[in-house]
Amino acid sequence: MSAAPVRVDVWSDVQCIWCYISSARLRTAIERFDGPIDVVHHSFQLTPDAPVEIDRDQHIRAQNVDPARMAQIMAQLRQLTTAEGLAYDPDRTRPTNSRAALELLHHAGTVGKRGVLTERLFTAYFAEGRHIGRAEELLALAADTGLDVDDARLALTERRHAVAVTADIARAHALGARGVPFYAINDTWGLSGAQAVEQFLAVFERARRS
Repeated sequence: MSAAPVRVDVWSDVQCIWCYISSARLRTAIERFDGPIDVVHHSFQLTPDAPVEIDRDQHIRAQNVDPARMAQIMAQLRQLTTAEGLAYDPDRTRPTNSRAALELLHHAGTVGKRGVLTERLFTAYFAEGRHIGRAEELLALAADTGLDVDDARLALTERRHAVAVTADIARAHALGARGVPFYAINDTWGLSGAQAVEQFLAVFERARRS
C-alpha cells in the first residue's frame, strides 16, 4: 500500500520576497523527497491597507532605512535569489495592494492552476516590473498560465473569492501566524519564514513517520 501524501499548507503574499525565495526552496525539497506531497496554497496579505497606486520612490523613503543599509539588504537578497535560480530586479518592483492578486489566485485554484499562477505572479512582480494591483495586468498574467480570461475577469469583477481570501487570512492568524511564509505540515507542524531545504525535508520525514 502506498504511503499517504504529506500535506503542506502554504500561506504567502505575492509581494513577499521571502515567500518568493522560500517557494523555490520548497520546490527543491519536494523534488528531493522520496514520497508524495500535496501542496495547498492559502492567502495572506502583509499590507492590507496599501493603496493600489503607490509612488515607489516615496514608498522607499517612507521606510526610513539608511541608504547604506538598504544597499546591503538588496545585495543580500540578490545573492539569495541567485542561489535559488530566481530572477530578481528590485529596482523595477511596483508596490501595490495585493488583494486582487490573491482573489485571482483563489480563482486559479478552482481550475487547478493556483501553483503555476503563484509562480507567474512572483516573477512578474520581483523580476519584470509588472503592476499586479491592476486588473488588466493580472488578466494578462492569468492568460500566460492558460486561464480563461473572460471567466477570470468576471471572478475579479464579482469579487467571487473575496470571502475565501478573508477566511484564509483569519485561519493563518488563528494558527499564530503574524507574517509569511507560513507552513503547516499535516496540520501538526508549523514552520515560519524562509526555511532551508534540509528543514523542509526533516519535517516531511517526521510527518511521514507519524
